[in-house]
Amino acid sequence: MEVILRVAAFLLKCLGFILTPLLGVFNPYKKVQIPHHKNELLNIPVVELAQKIRKKEVTSEQVVSAYIERIKEVNPFVNAVVEDRFEAALEDARRADRLVESTSEFLLVTNYPILGIPFTVKESCSLKGMSYSVGSVHRKGMKATEDGETVALLKSAGGIPLLVSNTPEFCTSWESSNLVTGRTLNPYDTRHSSGGSSGGEGALVGSGASLFGIGSDIAGSIRVPALFNGIFGHKPTGGLLSVINHFPYSMDECFSNYLVVGPMCRYAKDLPTLLHIMAGKKADKLRLNEPLYTKDIKIFYKTAAGFSLVDIPVQSEIKIAIRNAAEHFRNNGLDVKRAPIGSMQELIECGLAQFFTMQDIPLILRDVENPKKVHNVYLEMLKCSVGQSDYSFAGLFFSALYETHGLILKRNIPKYAQRLEKYRQQFLDMLGDDGVFFYPTYPTTAVRHNDSHLKLSGVSYTMIFNLFGFPSTHVPLGQDRNGLPVGFQIVAAPYHDRLCLCIAAEIEAAFGGWKPPYETK
Repeated sequence: MEVILRVAAFLLKCLGFILTPLLGVFNPYKKVQIPHHKNELLNIPVVELAQKIRKKEVTSEQVVSAYIERIKEVNPFVNAVVEDRFEAALEDARRADRLVESTSEFLLVTNYPILGIPFTVKESCSLKGMSYSVGSVHRKGMKATEDGETVALLKSAGGIPLLVSNTPEFCTSWESSNLVTGRTLNPYDTRHSSGGSSGGEGALVGSGASLFGIGSDIAGSIRVPALFNGIFGHKPTGGLLSVINHFPYSMDECFSNYLVVGPMCRYAKDLPTLLHIMAGKKADKLRLNEPLYTKDIKIFYKTAAGFSLVDIPVQSEIKIAIRNAAEHFRNNGLDVKRAPIGSMQELIECGLAQFFTMQDIPLILRDVENPKKVHNVYLEMLKCSVGQSDYSFAGLFFSALYETHGLILKRNIPKYAQRLEKYRQQFLDMLGDDGVFFYPTYPTTAVRHNDSHLKLSGVSYTMIFNLFGFPSTHVPLGQDRNGLPVGFQIVAAPYHDRLCLCIAAEIEAAFGGWKPPYETK
């Protein structure tokens, strides 16, 4: 245990008890109802909509137009769009419709499985010709010169990108707010955060303005926004999907295993198709086309990391959701039991020690053109507090953590690395080839704006599975007393992503999955 880290976390937790209620009272944002949508095309999953386009029951131009209209309707409420390509997308849709007219259905489904389907892209994932500032004042106006590899794969499969969506500066926060685009709001309650760093995607998909989107995740950045916005989000097996052209990026060999890109969507049935396309030549490793029966999957669950003076208590509705899902599968004959894993509190130290030993991580204060130029992160934080800095508080705070190795003493880092590997082996032994693990994605539902800074220990619930390289799918399961989405993550051993997706589809069928923001309690 790291005394300095634990004391700092405890003080932050105490500060949270004081400030969190005040954030509710003095919140500058008002709760605004997201408009209902009236176009039934927006309610059809990817796999079904692509079939309708191939069968000429609907045109891609009609679908793309419907989503553009919905984005224009919703974005004034959530502020999720960085830059759009609507006119180019409509032209892409017309080309897709011409292809449908001239090509057999067999060839279409074989070569273009999502022909004519619109999607959205997290700005950091690189969409050629679109904004690539990633929330940085010093990158403002920068455009992506190439598509990210997963973006390219989806386009090759017939998908049509509509826009790039908002992130925090350099993707360094669980709240999507920066000094370039501003703050993205939660469609279920605009007084709350949409999450980060894929918060723009989360808000668009959750509000029905995007059918699916590409997000990225290095410590929960797909799964936390998926929780906050009531949608499905899958973090694939580490190293499976290409992160080429993603920004930030590092040459550290661990980085491409910890950072993953993955799909965010409203319907669980779409996840296997999207993941298969995004995995490219590595898709065969996932065996997504092989038969899989729910009854053959073992389920382990744990509703909290364990008691600690520094941990944020897991909200009761999240614990209930995990238990309800576990009970559903038990009643259907599956092998369901509590995970034989003790307290996971020490994983905070293990995770931070491993994460902050990575080299060559892009930091907002590093001047690539003038490496010798020195910025004082603490001076910039002081300037930021009075609105005189070009950098966001979240980005500066991350830089300060990196400089201090996450408040972990250097001499203890090897010890925590060994313990991390021990934990990983425990999970591998438990999960095997046929097990999944139910666990909170984050201790609470969507936080008030700026409140995530007071709940930093929540990072341990998701980051640990990035470090393990395990796949993890967030599933929505109802709402809390305030109408905010509830859910949890399903974790499996490496390359067993299909187990997560299978259980996610069953949970969607049993409990209803995504609920529109205007259907809150």
